[in-house]
Amino acid sequence: MMYFRLNPECYYIKGAKNGAIYDLIEGNVYALTSDESRMIEACEKNGEADPQDPFLRDLKHRVVGNFYPTKVFIEKIRLGSPIAEYQEGNPPVISVAVLEIGNECDRSCWYCGQSGISRSRGCLGCNIWAEDGTPVGMDRWKELIDELSRLHCMSILVKGGDLTRDWEKTREILEYATEHCKKVILIGHREHFSEDKLAYLENKVTLILQTDDLSGIGDRHSYLFPVDYAKSPELSGDLPKNVMIDMVSRTFTPLQPGSPLNAKKKIPRTNLFTFTHHNRLHPCLANSVTIAWNGEVLPCPMMRDHSLGNINNRKLWTFFRNTEDSIQKKYWNLSLNDLDKCSACEFRYSCSDCRALETAKTGDLKRKVLCDYDPSEGTWQQPAA
Repeated sequence: MMYFRLNPECYYIKGAKNGAIYDLIEGNVYALTSDESRMIEACEKNGEADPQDPFLRDLKHRVVGNFYPTKVFIEKIRLGSPIAEYQEGNPPVISVAVLEIGNECDRSCWYCGQSGISRSRGCLGCNIWAEDGTPVGMDRWKELIDELSRLHCMSILVKGGDLTRDWEKTREILEYATEHCKKVILIGHREHFSEDKLAYLENKVTLILQTDDLSGIGDRHSYLFPVDYAKSPELSGDLPKNVMIDMVSRTFTPLQPGSPLNAKKKIPRTNLFTFTHHNRLHPCLANSVTIAWNGEVLPCPMMRDHSLGNINNRKLWTFFRNTEDSIQKKYWNLSLNDLDKCSACEFRYSCSDCRALETAKTGDLKRKVLCDYDPSEGTWQQPAA
């Protein structure tokens, strides 16, 4: 009589029909058939196992699990402390704060937010918005940076249309931000920055430059390149590592099977941090906050209809109170376990998700449509031949 158990770093996650094994050391996510899923589920409950079974022998060969002569208890590895995670009054962990310090630009880019376009990486691109409000003043921006510093914010991302229109304002905010935060990222269109301005920024901030043309980009900065979603399955060839693709569409209709946005290729490799994080928090929204040019506090730069209030009449820390209307409760804690389709999917602790795209398309904070996988059938939709 033998037993088979997954290693401490390997988790079995059950879906509606199939399951998956997450190897948090090697980073692999193994998709299982329904028969394989039932076998692993039984093994994880200390059911008897056949040491000659080829599937289990293969898992042993991959150092995913092992055979035991008796029933055993396997303590799974995890990240963090379950006690610390639920301590009342703990300050929020802010990974990224997005500061939109402007809302003006003379360009008319086809992918700009003011045109009502949805973008898969619009949060990392430059946009302006057709909306009203009073711009946040310089003193208030500095107060906000002070508040973020006291909250131990890890990164400040500065954006907002053409930041060179008022270059002195941009410089003053950047100088202040770099004094109070270890990492400052500046976002703008490639054509807005002269060589002199790029030279000034070179050793002060990390640059993400929007570009419509990949020729001559070099490797000194990161670039964001917009692509029409309808044409995304046609993408081919290797892009430079410093280029990020931004899928752009007004409606993301019809869905394009095989697109990097919703196909199997969107499921990345995993690790201990990702797995632990995705168990409790949203893959993208968690630990981030956006302060719009007019002071509105948003969960994401692209979710303009989800304002939590305005910082011109409130301190920033009040948005992080442990209440039902706080940014943590409504957005950070929205894990894929809470989404209608994802909750039944075995890949939910590795997969990515953009709530800005999904809510723009469905009007529902908890719906998921940009995905080719059907967890109830355990099948991926294939692109047309």
